Amino acid sequence: MKANFSSVLTILLLLIFVSCSDDDDTNIDPASEVLLLQVDFMTNTFEGGKKYVFDSNVESFTIASNYQAPGDFGNIALYYDELNEMIFDGSIIWMGTGQRSFPESLINPDDFQNNVDPVPMPSEANFQKVMYDDFAYYPDTIDYSAIWNSISNLQEVTDFKNNNANSEINLFLYTPSVGIGDPNEWDWVLFLKK
Repeated sequence: MKANFSSVLTILLLLIFVSCSDDDDTNIDPASEVLLLQVDFMTNTFEGGKKYVFDSNVESFTIASNYQAPGDFGNIALYYDELNEMIFDGSIIWMGTGQRSFPESLINPDDFQNNVDPVPMPSEANFQKVMYDDFAYYPDTIDYSAIWNSISNLQEVTDFKNNNANSEINLFLYTPSVGIGDPNEWDWVLFLKK
């Protein structure tokens, strides 16, 4: 009988220990998440996206850049500055067309879950242009509502905005063709931080 009581007591103590260990894991800070969404420049059609999950949880989100102006060939790399993690990389070709190399691929628009009720348009003050260079090109007039309407019904956007409602929406205009560039090849790239 003593052996059974001892075994039961040992099992009970192990269960309590495991239970406490699981509770401790819930106190670990969640990872930092960034959502990249690509929208066609001319048609404002959502073209796909990518969600980044980083091990470190950092409140702030600053985008740093490494820009090589296109003499003939150029490049633009964007980083989550606080974590020194790349979030975008693409070539820029004078009188030609570069291409995005990072992320290598995007999640197809059809693979994103949609909501019945779109997320309301945030204030235009919430949109921040990514100024990768003193001469970074952006049109004089940007139709923020058309860009927002193309992504406002995505479940991921709802999740990100519900988690961080007042966060900035970083807006980057990727122009892989310059010189006699073709705007039909350009894309808006939005970054949201959770």
